[in-house]
Amino acid sequence: MMQESFILKKMKQLICRLSDLVGILPSYYNYKGERIDISLETKTGLISSMGFSLDKEILIKWINYFDSYPWKNSVEPVYVIKPSSTIHIYLKENQHVDYIEIVPFKDSGNESEPMFLHLNSEALHKDECRIFENETYFKYNVSIPLLSIGYYKMCLFSKEFNKESLLIVVPENCFIPFQNKTWGLHCNLWSLRGDKREGDFSHLKYISKYVDGKGGFISINPLHLNDPDDLYGISPYSSISRQFKTPLYISRCPVREKDEKFFNYSNVWQDKMRALRTEFELFYKNYINEPQKVNNFIDYKNKLHPLIREDLKSFSIFCFLREELGKNWQNWEQKFRNPEKESIDRIYQENEKEVLFYQYLQWLIDEEIDSFKQYNLCMDIAFGSIKSSFDVWINQEIYALSSEHGAPPDDFNPNGQKWGFPPVIPFKLKDQAYIPFIKLLKCNMNSSLLRIDHALGLFRAFWIPEDSNPEQGAYVKYPWKDLLGIIALESQLNRTGVIGEDLGTAEEWMKNELIKRKICSWKVFYFEKNTSAYKSSHLYPVDSLCSITTHDLPTLRGFWNARDIKLRKQFSIFNESQVEEALSERQRDKEQIINLLKNEGLIKELQNLPDNSKSEMEELLFAIIKFLANTQSRYFLMYPEDLLFMEEQANFPGTVMEYPNWQRKLPVTVDEIIKLPILKEVEAILKEAGRFHSLD
Repeated sequence: MMQESFILKKMKQLICRLSDLVGILPSYYNYKGERIDISLETKTGLISSMGFSLDKEILIKWINYFDSYPWKNSVEPVYVIKPSSTIHIYLKENQHVDYIEIVPFKDSGNESEPMFLHLNSEALHKDECRIFENETYFKYNVSIPLLSIGYYKMCLFSKEFNKESLLIVVPENCFIPFQNKTWGLHCNLWSLRGDKREGDFSHLKYISKYVDGKGGFISINPLHLNDPDDLYGISPYSSISRQFKTPLYISRCPVREKDEKFFNYSNVWQDKMRALRTEFELFYKNYINEPQKVNNFIDYKNKLHPLIREDLKSFSIFCFLREELGKNWQNWEQKFRNPEKESIDRIYQENEKEVLFYQYLQWLIDEEIDSFKQYNLCMDIAFGSIKSSFDVWINQEIYALSSEHGAPPDDFNPNGQKWGFPPVIPFKLKDQAYIPFIKLLKCNMNSSLLRIDHALGLFRAFWIPEDSNPEQGAYVKYPWKDLLGIIALESQLNRTGVIGEDLGTAEEWMKNELIKRKICSWKVFYFEKNTSAYKSSHLYPVDSLCSITTHDLPTLRGFWNARDIKLRKQFSIFNESQVEEALSERQRDKEQIINLLKNEGLIKELQNLPDNSKSEMEELLFAIIKFLANTQSRYFLMYPEDLLFMEEQANFPGTVMEYPNWQRKLPVTVDEIIKLPILKEVEAILKEAGRFHSLD
């Protein structure tokens, strides 16, 4: 019995030790400020999902590996550095390095010449010494000369060994596309109406012309490929691929509008795909018989970054296999479950026409997005991809397939959230030199601005083991300095500004690190408060985007009427006491908002809080728009749902069947939106605040 107890204690120590080494945080503080210690069961589930066997000898082996990493490897798989920085290399006693060769990757836009660093190991500064298995290893500092930002292959040469690494030289900050304060309008493509056709890029172009003429930008929902035939998959944040995009909104082959209130994804998708396949037949005849007629398509593929071009080929094969074998690749035959170049090439050769169709769709999408470069567009990148996605299929080794991302319990969701997509394993992502992350950014930075969903997940993300609830989850650390550096690099290379959606529970230093790199923090009016009052306009930081709401939060009218709280009661998310507490807090919030607006001279003295009448809601809306327009925030984003005084929000987190998430359309057409009388008043407010830059 004593022996058994000793073994269990030893196993617990090993599990906790490995858990620490792979970045699982041993505790966190919840939304009430209470410390939550992570259970052994949760740690066991998470390290198992990372691919570690719970065998004692194997655990010891991995602990020894991480303890000695990267000392025994000589170099790290990747270095992310600022110009003129220092890296570390690791050599066993009596090992010597002759020279380091640094070669730029030409296809990343870097035209630098190769560089050779001749090293004298004896003259190098020894930074630290460690002993592993009775052998002595030294860590050396190596100064890297001034290099242009970009990607480099670094090779270490010696008589005993040669080692390679990826060297990524990153800038201090992200690109800033606007020098003056500006404004934007958010449009969900499915919600747009006009010309009796379902929402597509033609509607977006129409409203973009208006906003661009006033010097603003248009923000849109993610364009990632998702599953329109599945109610769980219609969310633009539930991705089959974050690299490649949905053809749902291509303006070619418009779909006639059948329902003015809700967007029926399945019906629109089927109608759109039928029409696009018909068009493809004509394209394919030219492709085979008169290839000069499809030169634009050939040029499009040739101009893609080599890594993206290779992935496009794999993606098109994945889509073909998904149609043939079913939606979940984990149920496919073994030879298709694990993509290998030889099998990929064979499938492509044997099914060229069917596979080419999916490349043709991506070409049409990218051509249309490219046409928006005359306008200022803010695109959106989701936080993850579903387990049955292309992204996971092509990168299986870096995903924890038996865990999922989510959020711990909070004020809005007392039971927490499960988001349905597996996490990326941090150390495995670094082992791949962050290439999957780099490709993801390259595929999405093709506009003036990019919003990064759940940017705090770049620091630490909440993992939930399989068959567990969110209360049994834990935070896992990510190599945030490297990831933020790569974002800044791709931002500068692509001249794309970055907005980090950093809402939720987080330590303030995380948000400050985003702002320090000119990744604009997201400031939602509802949340910018402390226990006693809402923050004054001068406290909003320059490097931020401010808005009244977001797609996951109530509209202003919904907030004022506590519509979101009533729905939480209706959907049994809140119990009676939670509803009462939330209603009391909402009443205090409303009173504090009125006090704030009075103090800033933006609203007249009122005997009572504004009621639900349009005139008083309009006065309240204008006052809040003035308040946010007057802040220092670089960007001020508005939502048409607020300008139209809609009560229902676009998405209600924690629901699927209960609420028409991502489906509700605007009650007016895009032509009617830009003719709204309220917009004239808004334009005057923006002009007075220095945000309105008319190009008329």
